[in-house]
Amino acid sequence: MLPEELRHKLAFYQRPSWRPRSGPAVPGALSKFGGAPLLMEGESWPCCGHCHQPMQLFVQLDSRDLPAAASQPFGDGVLQVFYCTNMDEECEIVEQSNLPFSEATLCRVIPREHCHGFDALPAAIPDAFIEKSLTGWDRQVDYPGPTQLPTLADDELELLGRFGAARSGDKLLGWPLGQRPDAGPPCPCCDRPMRFVLQLDSLSTLPFMFGDDGCAHICQCPRHPQVATILWQSR
Repeated sequence: MLPEELRHKLAFYQRPSWRPRSGPAVPGALSKFGGAPLLMEGESWPCCGHCHQPMQLFVQLDSRDLPAAASQPFGDGVLQVFYCTNMDEECEIVEQSNLPFSEATLCRVIPREHCHGFDALPAAIPDAFIEKSLTGWDRQVDYPGPTQLPTLADDELELLGRFGAARSGDKLLGWPLGQRPDAGPPCPCCDRPMRFVLQLDSLSTLPFMFGDDGCAHICQCPRHPQVATILWQSR
């Protein structure tokens, strides 16, 4: 817990975030970690641009399964994040999947009006993650990290750093761990910074580590909601 005096000073900067709860796979559940994605009839499973093998579905979230207070941060539809975990081909290194819009990753939002007729195909991926269904959300309060508020006094920054204000782990919204919230990658359509939506941390819900214990962020352009990406950085 942050000291009361510092919490009072940071009240203006606090943001709600939600940590996902997950459990065994539920047949037909749209919101999940791992498993089979929604694919349009006739659509092939998204493949890596380097090894051309199917990418893992990391997360799929239906906006109807999000907390009401989150106000559909990525719009009304389904968010999907795919990532190539082919270590034999070193796709993560060759395609620099830590950078936005890597060909070893795919992040997309399927609008609600285009979701009809989608179905999960019985495709298999070697070493696929065991599917976990989303079972709920735990609300929490996020404070910025010390590098995200450089205007604070030195003693306040020291306290903030000691208490690790920006939360680690998987979370919806809040403050992105280790990244300034206004420093999202530029949208290729309008060149404006994309906004932070979701955090996927190493060895949190998924049994996967981004590089050397990295933390990944999913960002979306507020003006062009069809543009989304995943990027990560090591701690």
